[in-house]
Amino acid sequence: MPFTASWTQKALADELSRLRKARGYSVRDVAERTGWSIAKISRGENGVSKLNPLDVRLLAALYEVDDADVDRLCEMARDSIADAWWRRYERWLSPTFLEFLACEADAARAWSVQTMFVPGLLQTSDYVKAILSIGPVRDPDRNDADYEVRLRRQRRLDEPEPIHLTALIAESVLHWQFGGPEVMRGQFTHLCTMAERQNVSVRVIPFAHPIPIYPIDLFESGGSAPAVVFSETQWGTPFTEDPIELRQARREIERLEAAALTERESSKMIERRIRELV
Repeated sequence: MPFTASWTQKALADELSRLRKARGYSVRDVAERTGWSIAKISRGENGVSKLNPLDVRLLAALYEVDDADVDRLCEMARDSIADAWWRRYERWLSPTFLEFLACEADAARAWSVQTMFVPGLLQTSDYVKAILSIGPVRDPDRNDADYEVRLRRQRRLDEPEPIHLTALIAESVLHWQFGGPEVMRGQFTHLCTMAERQNVSVRVIPFAHPIPIYPIDLFESGGSAPAVVFSETQWGTPFTEDPIELRQARREIERLEAAALTERESSKMIERRIRELV
């Protein structure tokens, strides 16, 4: 099976190419200094083949990259070795959630409709811990994996080409208290902060606009790949690429967007809720 670069691999390849050009080196110059073939360098910079952390550290030294950036680039290389960072957790995660993470990682745009929880990409670490502390007792290793995955996936909002997220949350989300008032104040403060980003939209569907709401996550790649929708049920989170179901999901989201408060009104409601939490 031919190698297909993940988003992380493509981003790493682009940055290494930029660093090389910034130093004024040609591909041939780098080949002479590293002892590598021109083909290896070219394939690495074009995302055609993988670069491991040792390769990256050697190139970073040649390009005189700061230590902090070297560590960051090596972490990208470690993530890219398995093509997808979440694969290291697959023994603890369901196949559907693994599929969910893959879609989220590749998506350019996402819509998340929630009735009970703050969307995963916007959760604080304390909020995550509170959620994982309720319900039936689970394997501690699985809890640890869940916690790490929930926080690791949030990097998608900070990447050079971040995912654009529209979060549509029922007002009920603002009243479920996971971890108590202090945890919720921190969570809602974070929600308001994230809502100020250009790639994040947070809108509340108020009690004053009663409307049936079901959790939905819709991902669009922005390319030729089809959109994917996940719909939560008590039995799991099924996903589909069926055009009819995607059309229905988009219509549902449009209906909810019409009922939701504006971004500014939503922020005011969340800020009011923060003041109420004592």
